[in-house]
Amino acid sequence: MGYTKGTAMENIRKLMQFYFLTESGTSDHYHQNPELFYILKGTLEVKIDDKVYELRQEDIVLINANKRHTMTGKEGILAARFEIDFHLLAEYMGTMQLLFWCNTIVDKNAAYDELRKVLDQILARYFERDEKGAFDLNALYFQAAHILTSNFLINMDDSRFENWDSQNRIRIKNIQNYIQANYQSQISLNDLAQRLYLSNAYLSKYIKKNLGMTFIEYLNNVRLFHAVDEILYTEKNITHIALDNGFPTSAAFTKAFRESYHEAPSEYRRKMQKIEQEEHDEKELNEKNRDRIISYLRIREKGEIPEVSSEELCDVYADKSEKHTSCTYRACNIGDVYSILQSDVQEQIKLIKKRTGMQYIRIWNILSKEYCFDENDRYNFRKLDQVLDFLLENDMRPYMELGNKPSLFMYTPERSVKQEKTEKAEQYKYEIFCKIIRELCIHLVNRYGEEEIEKWYFEFWNDPFLNICEEDGAYYQYFDVIYTNLKAISNNIKVGGAGIILGYETCICNKIFGIWKNRDIHPDFLSFCSYQYIAVIENGQRYGRKSIDENYMSNQIEIMKEVIKESGLNVPELHIDEWNFTVSNRNVINDSCEQAAYIIKNCMDVSDRVNLMAYWHALDTYSYYYDTDCVLNGDSGLITGDGICKPSFFAFWFLNRIQSNLLKKTAHAMVTGNGRNNYTIVCHNYKKLTSRYVFSEENEIEIENINQYTDDEDSLNLKFCFHNIKNGKYQIKQYYVNRKNGSVQDLWRQLGYSRELENSEIDYLKSVSMPGMKMETVQVKNGILTLENIIMPQEIRMIEILYRYSYPE
Repeated sequence: MGYTKGTAMENIRKLMQFYFLTESGTSDHYHQNPELFYILKGTLEVKIDDKVYELRQEDIVLINANKRHTMTGKEGILAARFEIDFHLLAEYMGTMQLLFWCNTIVDKNAAYDELRKVLDQILARYFERDEKGAFDLNALYFQAAHILTSNFLINMDDSRFENWDSQNRIRIKNIQNYIQANYQSQISLNDLAQRLYLSNAYLSKYIKKNLGMTFIEYLNNVRLFHAVDEILYTEKNITHIALDNGFPTSAAFTKAFRESYHEAPSEYRRKMQKIEQEEHDEKELNEKNRDRIISYLRIREKGEIPEVSSEELCDVYADKSEKHTSCTYRACNIGDVYSILQSDVQEQIKLIKKRTGMQYIRIWNILSKEYCFDENDRYNFRKLDQVLDFLLENDMRPYMELGNKPSLFMYTPERSVKQEKTEKAEQYKYEIFCKIIRELCIHLVNRYGEEEIEKWYFEFWNDPFLNICEEDGAYYQYFDVIYTNLKAISNNIKVGGAGIILGYETCICNKIFGIWKNRDIHPDFLSFCSYQYIAVIENGQRYGRKSIDENYMSNQIEIMKEVIKESGLNVPELHIDEWNFTVSNRNVINDSCEQAAYIIKNCMDVSDRVNLMAYWHALDTYSYYYDTDCVLNGDSGLITGDGICKPSFFAFWFLNRIQSNLLKKTAHAMVTGNGRNNYTIVCHNYKKLTSRYVFSEENEIEIENINQYTDDEDSLNLKFCFHNIKNGKYQIKQYYVNRKNGSVQDLWRQLGYSRELENSEIDYLKSVSMPGMKMETVQVKNGILTLENIIMPQEIRMIEILYRYSYPE
């Protein structure tokens, strides 16, 4: 395949350079720098390790440094290859641990559109040969790198949901930092062991277990990485390169180099110089290819790139509607089932039901040894009955998780505190579990009746101790026990699992679904957790990152649906049994207007793609801990421990007012009606999280700087024009929550974020933490009603348009 250089070669190193790929053919590559391929026209087949991806127009793939890959360009290929200088990027990022996951074939992310737009601008600069064009080009390189690092960089020090303790993470970081700082010296395992106050034998095993290689292998990898950079970009002789990078002799360097690259350093240098000369030869695009690129860019400019606008016009036709099921998102998590026995919890649940219309309450630890057995170790479900009776009396139904879920208090995904002694101690042995489930099923049907429990959901999550990824994993045996006992009562009872984490555990789903498909018993629904984290497998290791994809949940659901389809497993329902942008119980964004806008946006985007969404979670009391000593603690509950409704509560209150007929849905608004001249609009001005959020610890975000973690501060002008509406008088009521109205977090600011509030001050916050409201009456003529609203950043708003009947005069 042939490359045409996109920019003139200069002596100084650039963050990025690009080349046009215009000829068909196959080539094998192995680069020190990451490469990004962007397909303009035609087809490019890329093989990375043992995986083959077929890229078509507008597809993007980034190949990490030192990753051997084969590319086959088909006839008519037109693509751009962007080479990123690894060492310059590492300098800017302050780490050598750079790994990207950027592949439109297997991933979905709103940031891909942002990246395409910048790449198009870079390509357009090819035709600008003046100094200004070069200046703009460098700025665009940094803009592209910013998008890549903010949205697609995997933190190699971060294993989300692995629950590593902080001592382990600190130790690994210390090992890596010590080697990075001293690789040029003659360091040994003994030096490092003494520094960490560990024995040589223990440290050797520890490094092998956690880094996947021995100490000397890891040290040589670091030395080789720096040495290869000097081979490629300097004229230093091989001996100097060896000694300058910590190798005792040039022979030791050559030996280590051959083991990794299968050739001598001097041979590698000559080969790479030849390749670079071929690829970097300065030559102009021929006229045909110039015209193809210009044609592509013109098409993109005409409308294939969505432009961000601060104005949105929504035309609504009152005589055109479709049925809308709003019950999808009327579910939330409470947590431990027996916490509902507390009077304050019951009062808050009743308030949630009254205002938000929640229909399903997800609960777990049903089979707790503390509550399900009497003093003689006989089954006793009296306490459970009290909880279930309370829910049914208040017109709510249980979503019962029948496994043991540990009560975790999460600072960040990798730093948690277990509220119970051990997870394993609570898991019943299989024989005992069978007996308990049988007794529970008999009790439930005799007390509540077959017809009632057919309306409930029964779930079993994938406890790590039950090995769901193994064909003979205990998970399936336990699940089958629940399934067969409940189905013996009624085939209409719904049983499902397994609480798989979207984005983070997607990589294991093919295996899980394949195992389930080959079994006799299949679930009635598949359940998933949605938190904004992504994980990838690289060299057998799982790495994670936070995602700031504004369409994260809808994108991950679509990816999961494709995985389910490929597996051949046929499941009637799809549930999101936990969802939030974070798993942290100490993230101040949970308490903010941003959270309310996030809820509205996702319920609008996702509710028609799944059968049920259970918000994580209902009450701040779930994560009470020693540090819950002020009015707001960064927990994701809808109501504070003091009973103050947060912006997130009002998001569900607004959604509860949505009516049964859907008239229009846009990116920021949903318009519904009741078929009787009354209409409800729910809208938001959600602003996505920024790169600063990606690189911050969630529990360390300062409430005073919360505005710095969202994308922009632009207001949104939402215009609604109703057509074919009944003439007459209408009352228009508007309710809104923003940083000036209804936000307890912003009202708390007025009290200096005091940690010691008196009861009267708590009562004050409770009384003023209500949505702002305004009303007006309008007269409709000619069947047209126009409304215009300026929506503040992160604001949510509900607008009710009510026809006022009157007798003719």
